[in-house]
This record gives sequence, C-alpha cells and structure tokens, in this order.
Amino acid sequence: MRDLERKGEYFETSISSSHHRRKIYRTRNLRTYEEDDMVRRTLMLLIGVGLAMLGSTIAWSEEADQAALIKAIAGAKISLQQGIAQVAKGTEVPIEAKYEMEDGKLMLSVYTSAKGVDTAAEDNSFNEYGGEATAATWAPKKEVFADLKHIARSAQYHTLPSMTKLTIPSIIQKASAQGTVFSVKEKVRSGKPVFEVMTVKGNTVNTTFYDLVTGNPTAG
Repeated sequence: MRDLERKGEYFETSISSSHHRRKIYRTRNLRTYEEDDMVRRTLMLLIGVGLAMLGSTIAWSEEADQAALIKAIAGAKISLQQGIAQVAKGTEVPIEAKYEMEDGKLMLSVYTSAKGVDTAAEDNSFNEYGGEATAATWAPKKEVFADLKHIARSAQYHTLPSMTKLTIPSIIQKASAQGTVFSVKEKVRSGKPVFEVMTVKGNTVNTTFYDLVTGNPTAG
C-alpha cells in the first residue's frame, strides 16, 4: 500500500513537473513572440522614419537645385529660341529644349530629331546639343544618342510632334508672356498629348500645359 502511495505521489509530482515545464515553455514562447514582434515594430518604425527623411532630403535637394537654376538663368547669354535656331537646321526638328545645371554651370541643351518627324523613329537618329549658356558664344557639343534609354525617350518626343503642326519655337513664343521659358517638351498627360512649358518670372516658377494640337492651355 505504501509503495502504491509513493508511486502515486511520484506520478502526481511528475504530472505537476511536466505541467510546470509546459507552462514555462509556453511563457518563454510568449516572451519570444512578444520580443520578436517588438523588434519587427521597431524595424518598421526605423524604416518609415528613414524613408521619410530620405524623401525630405530629395525634395530639399530638388528645391535647392531649382533655386540655383533660377538664379543662374538671369546670366544666360542665349535663349532657348536662339539655341534652337542655331542647331535645328535642314531636316532637324527640335523635340525638347531646356536650361540645366551641370558642375555649377548653366547649360543649354537642345534635343533634335535628325531626319524630322516625318521619318519613323526606327529609321531616325536623335541628337543632343549642349553648351554653356553664359558664355559669350554658345558653342554646343553634339551627341548622337546610342544608348537604349535615351533613344526610347527621344522616340516618344519624336512621335508626339508628328501629331501636330505646332512647333516648339511657336509654343515658346506663346509662353514667353508668362516669363522666361527654361524648359519645354512634349508629353502625354492624363491620356492627352501636351506641351509642358516651365517659365520663371522673378522667383516664381510656373508649369503650363498646352494642348499639342490646338496650342491652347489645358486645365488642371
């Protein structure tokens, strides 16, 4: 009888110990889960803060770049119109023109479709003329695009002008009433082909979209 009682006590002790171990195991698992969850939440928070800071830095950098560009434009010795007239001769048709900063210098870049918009993009070639805009004489260097990225973008700009009788110089002339035109190109916006023209007057920058066919400003 006593042996049975001792065996019973041992059995109960074993069950109790096993239960206790399971409880400890579950507690440890719960703590591990909570710790892992806390680590995940902390990482997500840090990533979110990092992305927000990166976005702010990029936005600040873009604003600073644009401010430097606007300040430099006042010293330009050649306008977009004049640059286009200098290089877009014969069959060459301008498809984009802009001022931009490069190594702290104001540059004027004019992009052309070498054989005109009536020649298909695959049978055409695309050029960039770029030179310092503050020099006494604009002496652009010519680059014929060979890389796929530039060719694809230029092909888009080439295709859109073929849909209209309007030209980039005529749109620049129209937009000049709003200030100095420092960027003009064709693009598709909200499913509609337009000219995107950026002007500056004083320290105020405006972006205006003109219908590619009619030349009228578009809403929105």
